[in-house]
Amino acid sequence: MRKKIEVSSDQWSDAATPPTPGGDGEAPKTGDHGESEVQIDPGTRPPDDNSISEPAAPQSNPKSELQEALRQVEELKKQLLYSSAEFQNFRRRKEEEQRDLARFANADLIKNLLPILDNFDRALQAAEQTRNFDALVTGISGTSKQFQAFLSKAGVSPIEALGKDFDPHYHEAIGHSENTEFAANTVAEEVQRGYTMHDRVLRPALVKVAQG
Repeated sequence: MRKKIEVSSDQWSDAATPPTPGGDGEAPKTGDHGESEVQIDPGTRPPDDNSISEPAAPQSNPKSELQEALRQVEELKKQLLYSSAEFQNFRRRKEEEQRDLARFANADLIKNLLPILDNFDRALQAAEQTRNFDALVTGISGTSKQFQAFLSKAGVSPIEALGKDFDPHYHEAIGHSENTEFAANTVAEEVQRGYTMHDRVLRPALVKVAQG
């Protein structure tokens, strides 16, 4: 059995407004209970992440950069020229020093030989004045001893040859000797004395070797 429900006019005013058909076949408009679209002003819409850009970097001036690069190039050229000039001066000084060393390397040696030459001159002057042969021999003998002392101080020593076994490192044979006093392959005659300097041969002794 159906029960009839009566609705008063007050209750109807509180109810939702019934949909009314729109024109041109549009969907009926609803009352307050329908969801309405919120219209957003584009001026108040927050910007997208992609639209946010960093502050633009100050633009460089190509002309200023070129001028700065040219200035640096000129500075490098000046430094290179200066270094080259310094090197040339250094090399010239070293070459002059090397020449001086070569020219005066034996200065001390010659200076120490001068007193010996002085003694030779004195011996000759004395022999000319006195005409004394014995005095001349004595003067020359003393000068020779002085010269040998100088050589010994410089590390120069004579090579012993006479009666020694022939050694091609110290002796240079220029012939054979008929002297029978010496055994075969020994030095029987010294033609020119040889010398060593600090165990290095300055010149070998010229000798004649006994045949035996």
